[in-house]
Amino acid sequence: MKNSWIGWMLVLVFSSMMVSGTVHAQENEMTEMRVSVELLENGTGIITEERDMILDSGTELYIVINEEDGLELLDFQVDGLREVDDWDSDLSREEKAGTYGMIQDGDSIELVWGISEYGEQSYTLSYAVANVVRQLNDGQSLFWDFNTFGELEPENLVIEISGPQPFSEEDTRLYGFGYEGQVDLVDGVLRSTSEGGVEADRPVAILMQFMNDPFIPSYYVDETLEEQVERAEAETSRGGEGSIDSSILATALAFLVAGFLAFIFALFNIDARKKEQGKVPSASIQRKRNKGLMFTAIPYKDGELTDIAYFLQHLHKGTYEQYIFAYLLKWSKEKLVSIKTEADESGDAETTVLTFAPHTFRKKRENSLNTSHFELELWELFVAASDDKNQLTNEEMTSWAEKNGKELQALQQSLMDESQAVLIKEGYLKEKMLKFMTMKLPFMGITKKGQKLYDRLTQFENHINALKKDPSLSYRQLIEEKDFLIWASLYGKEEDVISQLEEVVPEWQTQLIEGLPYFYTGYYGIHMMSTSVHTGLSNGGYTHTGGTGGPTSIGGGGGAIGGGGGGVR
Repeated sequence: MKNSWIGWMLVLVFSSMMVSGTVHAQENEMTEMRVSVELLENGTGIITEERDMILDSGTELYIVINEEDGLELLDFQVDGLREVDDWDSDLSREEKAGTYGMIQDGDSIELVWGISEYGEQSYTLSYAVANVVRQLNDGQSLFWDFNTFGELEPENLVIEISGPQPFSEEDTRLYGFGYEGQVDLVDGVLRSTSEGGVEADRPVAILMQFMNDPFIPSYYVDETLEEQVERAEAETSRGGEGSIDSSILATALAFLVAGFLAFIFALFNIDARKKEQGKVPSASIQRKRNKGLMFTAIPYKDGELTDIAYFLQHLHKGTYEQYIFAYLLKWSKEKLVSIKTEADESGDAETTVLTFAPHTFRKKRENSLNTSHFELELWELFVAASDDKNQLTNEEMTSWAEKNGKELQALQQSLMDESQAVLIKEGYLKEKMLKFMTMKLPFMGITKKGQKLYDRLTQFENHINALKKDPSLSYRQLIEEKDFLIWASLYGKEEDVISQLEEVVPEWQTQLIEGLPYFYTGYYGIHMMSTSVHTGLSNGGYTHTGGTGGPTSIGGGGGAIGGGGGGVR
């Protein structure tokens, strides 16, 4: 055992010496890299890279995007080049010239384009990635690694990030990790510049935290804003003090590694034993298990939409706001709510008016087996906010949510409590206890019945994603259109459904279309009302607050998603 630790120390010291002493003879250069990110309201990021380069060798350039933790590449293009479906890296430079494509490698996607000529070259590439903005327990965040250059480090790097509305210093926290530079807000836009270049083996990570919840993301992470910062800063403190001497770091790591490995071994041992006893699979394991499998009908018919919230949130779907949106659609379909959207006199703004039918709701509930407490409480909250004509505008909803945030937050917790209780009662989940040394560790186990449902929910998401990439696959769908939009909204995919509809039938909002559910025409009004709830909670201070701006840190950046390097070959 003693020899083992001596070996560890020698490896670490030798590696650190190699890292600090290695000089890369690099023929190709990137003189400047300018990156702009446009964040959409749904949390999607449209990223544009402008690269000024001097090339002396190679046949292709590439960047790597890691499709992990809910990220999904939606689009990729290189200005002035032609897309090819099946990229072949073995082709000659002449054969690749003027083209671009993609290579899928597990959870990583290589975005590749051919080198037409050597010498000074400029490229503009853009790609869209879903779920770059995440919903945390007490706010929202973007934590993105901009290292798509690998060993082709840019001498100068400029990053700009904009949103649907200008970012404010009062509601936005900014951090930069992995490079020396500055990160600030300028006229409502994040701007960061590097000082002295960047390094191939370090992240170039930007962390933006939004305390006013300006987005409506569909991906949830069970973490607080402070926990995220602590995780990001784990390697070094913020402020750009400079890098630590590698030999000192190696020695320190040698002393820490024994305790660290023992801790990791204990965690893996506990997790492995929980898995053996039927722990609910994580989102990544579940998606790998169901890769390529589709379920094209309604995945759950034995109860209420709220029953499956526990499984959906394990998949980082089915957020509180998505459930509100889904129920507004459901009530519209059942004619419990009517929707009317009108422009004001100036024509610059619109107002949505919901009219509720309390008598019809009570009668329908009495004559059905509906037992969802969440739906009943949500309905009562909306009705309580309406006027004596049972009408409610989006402005009134914002004001009401601002004053009654505690009730809405309590309802949010009741969603998960209700779902878990139902799933246990109906035999989908089982409460279990793991004994480890002197500890008793409770955890939630999944039954065979529960795993079947969990698989169907995962496979239904695969079906939605497949339809987005190829709408012609709609012939496989066994779910009626009147229900499909509701189910898609639970996965945060309702905008994709509407976007496809607009492409096929541009006049769908103004004309009656055969086969199209009538309540689809109220989509944007419902969307406006759902957003009003979100805005009211933010205005009421039911989110986190903090500061902004400052120097970046040469270290840290652990946990950033997105970029996985790149280069020339």
